Amino acid sequence: MSAATEKAWQNVGKRHHHGIQVPLLSLRTEKSCGNGEFLDLLPLIDWLSSIGMDVLQLLPLNDSALDPSPYNAISSTALHPIYLSLHALPYATDLDPFRIYNETKRVAYREVLELKLAYLKTYIAKHQDTIQANPEYLAFIQKSPHLIDYALYKSLQEKHHGKAWIKWPRADQLKQHPLDEEAIFHLMVQFLCHEQLKTVKARAEKKGILLKGDIPILISPDSADVWAHQEFFDLSKTAGSPPNPFDPPGQNWKFPLYNWKAMEENHFEWWRKRIEIATNYFHLYRVDHILGFFRIWAIPHGKTPSEGHFIPQDLGLMKAQGEKLLSTLASFSEMLPIGEDIGDPPPFVRTSMNDLGIPGTKIFRYCRNWKTDHSFIPFEDYPPCSIASVSTHDLEPLPLWWRNHPDAAEDFAHFKGWTYQKQLSLKHHEEILRDIHHCGSLFHVNLLQEYLALMPELTWDNPQDEQINIPGTESDFNWTYRYKLPLETLTRHTALKKQLRHLID
Repeated sequence: MSAATEKAWQNVGKRHHHGIQVPLLSLRTEKSCGNGEFLDLLPLIDWLSSIGMDVLQLLPLNDSALDPSPYNAISSTALHPIYLSLHALPYATDLDPFRIYNETKRVAYREVLELKLAYLKTYIAKHQDTIQANPEYLAFIQKSPHLIDYALYKSLQEKHHGKAWIKWPRADQLKQHPLDEEAIFHLMVQFLCHEQLKTVKARAEKKGILLKGDIPILISPDSADVWAHQEFFDLSKTAGSPPNPFDPPGQNWKFPLYNWKAMEENHFEWWRKRIEIATNYFHLYRVDHILGFFRIWAIPHGKTPSEGHFIPQDLGLMKAQGEKLLSTLASFSEMLPIGEDIGDPPPFVRTSMNDLGIPGTKIFRYCRNWKTDHSFIPFEDYPPCSIASVSTHDLEPLPLWWRNHPDAAEDFAHFKGWTYQKQLSLKHHEEILRDIHHCGSLFHVNLLQEYLALMPELTWDNPQDEQINIPGTESDFNWTYRYKLPLETLTRHTALKKQLRHLID
């Protein structure tokens, strides 16, 4: 075990951990204002504790402005105002206009965000003096210089009516600006978010629950970070994925690359601050697209993904770069990083991760002997240093995968000794979940809807409506998933609780 992660492993415990993953946006309670909010996590934490689970995994919580994708953040450290629990603010009133948005089938993201920001501007204008006089607010501002860039960026973006910073006048493309009233508003909102998420972490620790955050490797080109630290980014190219048999055209994600040399000369302070801020809220964190630390598919502007190339191109340099960057990241905190390494990376990637003590990700539908007979890998053979799941936010939920990929489903049925059926039965769905919770991995975490599907009345009639994101597409469907029923109904469902306890026993 690497020294960089030894303390983190001691903190979480080298034993089996079971839990769920939720997009916070998708929750709703009787007190929610149109979407899941920070304090909605409190009853969810209590429920997990009562079941005997100990991990709650979340999607990224960073501000992504008008884009509902949590992986297109405009700040590497600022929290998203849409998650603020308005009902818990002192002297909060007039929340009735939000209630209708709790009833939409998908989250009405833009409408809710705009309504919340308008409400917060009125609220903070009324209570600004009280907030500024709060010693905790003053301490928060002193400890959060990273948020000054964010607040200035938000203020300037509003001044320029939402235009990308690259289109601002030259003077505003630079960082030399005083804090105006609009910037101070954004700092106050961040303080309110910070206080609520701290409350969530305190409840989790009281209940023995590990909160797992998510740190995307890349960040929006139109972000406070890129605006304020252009020297750390390569804006001449964009990141993406190369053409492959599963995705012949490849993808252009439109994110800038990192200038790793400039970051190293600055002792990786940008990453250090990003990781240190996350420790305020989480005990573990998912490293999104961990392969990108070893190599990134770079696409010159105006070119297609097929015209891109890997940086670096030499396998030896890839290995050295990935090990240096990941060991550096791991050294910045006592949180345990868990890598998203789905796919077919160069063989040294998983060896390096294991040597560093960074668990990888095992999705059973991809755990096959691809280089020989394509047979499924037995669940008991999953390595302990890994997290096992049946799906992710970027994949079809289990019943939909079974329906959409009959050849793979039939192969899996043969692997299990079942008679293949076109529709996944509840019995077989339950058995797959149980296999995941009793495999060789030390972490066993699934999306909440995968468990809810065992009780059909708890999920939408069409399995497609249980999907969070369809990669490679842009639509109002993506990232606006909402659970069919309020959290109060789910946590009071006796049969569901009994079923989950049975799965992990």
